Amino acid sequence: MTGKTMVVLLDNLDLNKVFGTATPTPTVGEGSGNLSNGVSTYDNLWQLVGLVLLLIIILIAAYYTSRFIGGIKLGQMKKSNFQVIDSYRVTPNKALQIVKIGNKYVVIAIGKDDITYITELEESEVMIREIHQSDKQSFKQILDKLKNNNE
Repeated sequence: MTGKTMVVLLDNLDLNKVFGTATPTPTVGEGSGNLSNGVSTYDNLWQLVGLVLLLIIILIAAYYTSRFIGGIKLGQMKKSNFQVIDSYRVTPNKALQIVKIGNKYVVIAIGKDDITYITELEESEVMIREIHQSDKQSFKQILDKLKNNNE
């Protein structure tokens, strides 16, 4: 014979575990507080704590990943030759934009599926609004200001 033979001793074999026969349900007097499948309340609690920690780790990773990608995109935009100077929405799907491309100012129409060149403007014709960046306030300062306004 070329096959292997396996001998099983039936004396040590628990047939309930092998065939999965149903375990008898406990009666009212027999430990009705225990779970029949062997999982305790502490195991469930540790699983819940583990899942909460996993969620926190995923949220922290998503936060730092988005900050990293945002920093890369911001660096690319600062080095770009394209700059949107002004935009005016005509309809929900159409807008006019003044775009600075290199040293030229161009007016384009942006639709849902197309972009149309309208005209080129001289630098003297373009009025650039300067945006003053105010001092960055912390959340506590903003909250205090809101509290003072409500009082």
